[in-house]
Amino acid sequence: MGTSAQESPIWKQIDDAEYYLVSGSFEQAMLAALSVADQIRTASLESACDQDELLEMLESAGMVLVQALKELRRTPEMFVQLKTMFGSVPSVPARVFLTGATIQMAAGSVSDLRPIFEEYLANWRYTNDEVYVLDGGHDSASNGFVVTSVMSTGQYFQVAELYTVTFLCIVSQDSETAISWAEKADLTEQRRQGLLKKLHAIRLASKIAPVCDGVKKVLVKSAQSSQHVANQFDPLFWWFHSIRLKFGKIHIVLPSAVTCSKENCWLEEMNPLAAVQQVPQAPRGSWL
Repeated sequence: MGTSAQESPIWKQIDDAEYYLVSGSFEQAMLAALSVADQIRTASLESACDQDELLEMLESAGMVLVQALKELRRTPEMFVQLKTMFGSVPSVPARVFLTGATIQMAAGSVSDLRPIFEEYLANWRYTNDEVYVLDGGHDSASNGFVVTSVMSTGQYFQVAELYTVTFLCIVSQDSETAISWAEKADLTEQRRQGLLKKLHAIRLASKIAPVCDGVKKVLVKSAQSSQHVANQFDPLFWWFHSIRLKFGKIHIVLPSAVTCSKENCWLEEMNPLAAVQQVPQAPRGSWL
């Protein structure tokens, strides 16, 4: 019988890693998160814990890792470290992937993000059960990596929207590629049409310079100005497995969305990040 959450010493080490993060000891937080991942891999091979619990632990460690790398100004290595932790890029849980990609874009480290997005999205397949399944998930698990083999349609769409609306259209100014991808993507028809509606609106607005000149300037300079927004991340709003804000939701917004909302322009309704993410329920108590 597997070890329970209360009995596992790994939870205490995750608490410690989160404490290092909120205390500003970012190097220690990163090392602690990587250490936890190694122990989880060992526990998986030894069947010492329930696999679902191990995945929950690993996701918590992943959230500490991406936020520590952000504070250490090491965002370019974000997905190298995540691949080491989870075995492959597609095996990264959606919440960790979304956070890591958003932080990397905010830091202006976007040169290698396109193939990362494409690899991630291409390795999940929609099924008749209305969920996505991971190609090759069993192979990763057999090597000791703890992976989730199922993703909800909502989670997949969040990644797809971040890729097409935010990364391709706003950061890379490549709406044509975004539209082409959405037309062929493995999406439900309802979500496809909703996404295409947004993408066509972005393309149209970018061509109406006299009306949307301010928006166009934001689009052109979004990558260069993103560091300013990266500095706006408040350490008190980190995601932890056991900390829950009283506001009910956490907002992460890239610079284009911030600027456009102030100007009351068309991007205010586009919500390119799928911007508000619901905070999941805490599985256990906090060290606070």
